[in-house]
Amino acid sequence: MNEGNIGLFQAVCLVVLAIINKIFYSSAATIVQRVGTAAWYSTVGSCVISIMFFYIIYRLMLRFPGMNLIQIFDAVLGRFFGKILSMVLCIYCVFYAGSNLREFVDMIKIYNLPKTPPAFIMGSILLVSILVAYFGFKGLGQLCGICLVPVLLGLAVVFSMAYPVYNFNYLKPYLGYGIPRTLWSEFLRSSSYDEFIILFVITDALKDLKEIKKAGIMSIVFSGVIFMFCFLFYLASFGYAFGEENISGIFELSRTIYFNRFIQRVETIFLMTWVIPSMVTTSIAFYICVSIYCKIFNIKNHRPLLVPFAFLVFIAAIIPQNIMELVSVNLVFIREYSMVVNYFIPIFVLVIAVLLKKKGGNQNVQKN
Repeated sequence: MNEGNIGLFQAVCLVVLAIINKIFYSSAATIVQRVGTAAWYSTVGSCVISIMFFYIIYRLMLRFPGMNLIQIFDAVLGRFFGKILSMVLCIYCVFYAGSNLREFVDMIKIYNLPKTPPAFIMGSILLVSILVAYFGFKGLGQLCGICLVPVLLGLAVVFSMAYPVYNFNYLKPYLGYGIPRTLWSEFLRSSSYDEFIILFVITDALKDLKEIKKAGIMSIVFSGVIFMFCFLFYLASFGYAFGEENISGIFELSRTIYFNRFIQRVETIFLMTWVIPSMVTTSIAFYICVSIYCKIFNIKNHRPLLVPFAFLVFIAAIIPQNIMELVSVNLVFIREYSMVVNYFIPIFVLVIAVLLKKKGGNQNVQKN
């Protein structure tokens, strides 16, 4: 399967959009519920831990230069066990895409389209995902390169206009619910950045391992800065007592903007800042699960698989009975314990490769 080539900027935009998409949903309320007023700076610890995981997995890639993660699984564990682990990653991506799609649909029904059938919204987004995936990863990278800037500008406008409601006394007590609880949350929430695993799946789309390393670290750091400011302004607006109750924290923040009778209901404008990363993230996860499946079975043309996988994503999206089940069960598994799939499985493969002294790929590729 030919991924097509993307540049460093496009790769960073793609991973950043996939990571920061969480701030538009229950992520802010969840982390405030876990660590209280420590939410805004605990993201720094999560960012550092995520960079450590990235570098460990990057060491695995250095042992097999020129190979993607799926090929490395086969090379280290054999075709049978390697394909099992690859299928686990593929299934995870299907549920990731489904949970992101479902949460977006539930949120937009609550705030904007209460009478629109959920199946219609889901179908529309999946149709966009199919069209984006049809043109390959290069088209997806170009789309992300275009979309990131408007999203960041939208966030900057909201944070600036909401300044009158900020009360920075809400950031006290600074230690939140205590250091041990904050540290444990930082470890769990490091999975918020694990979308960098995309770079190890589509290695053919980037120039070399050096570019993958740059893209990964830049994406994690940039996303960590965005998370920090988002949670900082969110806490300054609502405090930890009310902050843990909002379903969509950043959207609720946009609803606080009010200047006399002339500037109000700006959340309607902010809606586009919310829709763009949601649709792009669903498209990314959708394409990656198709890409992984094609790599597992050496399928050259991914296009015939788009409709069947769209159906699987739709099924995954409708499994939760309601939004509370989605948040309490599905998203906790997808977002916090996804490190089992995205961190621990590649690290396990690295340990096996070191113990068995296995290397592969083009060893003449310059390492960094």
